Amino acid sequence: MTMVLEFGIHLIKTNIMKNLILITLGVVLASSCHKALSNMDDYFPVVNTLSATIQADGTMLIVGELESEGAAGIEYLGFCCGTMNEPEMLDRQLIAETFDGQYFSAVYSGFDPDSVYNFRSWATNGFGYVYGNVLSADNIIAAPVSPPCSLVLNKCDIGGGQPSANYYTVSAPANNFNTWEIIATTATGPVVKFIFGPELSTGVYTTVGHDSPGQGQVFVSFYSGFITGSLKAGSSVYVNTIESGVYDISVCDAPWDYNSATFYFNSRLKSPF
Repeated sequence: MTMVLEFGIHLIKTNIMKNLILITLGVVLASSCHKALSNMDDYFPVVNTLSATIQADGTMLIVGELESEGAAGIEYLGFCCGTMNEPEMLDRQLIAETFDGQYFSAVYSGFDPDSVYNFRSWATNGFGYVYGNVLSADNIIAAPVSPPCSLVLNKCDIGGGQPSANYYTVSAPANNFNTWEIIATTATGPVVKFIFGPELSTGVYTTVGHDSPGQGQVFVSFYSGFITGSLKAGSSVYVNTIESGVYDISVCDAPWDYNSATFYFNSRLKSPF
């Protein structure tokens, strides 16, 4: 009886081993049906950088095209950017913001208009990454904005019974705690401070009532003797970039309150002179 039982166990073990061997052979045979690609490049994606277009607000719209996913599915698509001839993947890297299966895009901002920038697409799949071609752009600047008033350059009128005055000093924009400050002093005493948000470029900014403006916002305050105040929230400040670091700034009939009365501020200045 014991011998019969041992023989049965041996037979079961033998059958299990045979099945494992057959399964292993099946996997090997199945994998051998996938022929290796003759060209190593065929394992990787193929991408092109199609266009780099300056938008009205001074941003750059970059569009790429995915020609092939390669031998594995796409993991990521994106762009890199820099002033070097061939930017690499981590240089101002942006992952694609849109992708329709063929075309992908992203938007860059924050440029020096006096520099030449190069944009390059890239893609990754399970085998690695590849680059597309490089496109260049210079003089990246927003379309000029037009204030609704015509003012004399480097002159202001703060209202409140104060006479119009010429600016005699205007500082260059200074980066201070992630904001951009410009201080303008008139010959008759009024000092005007502009505090813009984290980026300063051509565009229309909206006034806020505090000195920590965000993107697209500006805080405008002034003092002259006993008259102090700041512009009410919601007015527009018009900024045009003349060249790198130089701006033409206009304010038209922006209200501010003092002693329960409302006055209107008009100003145009070049920063710096």
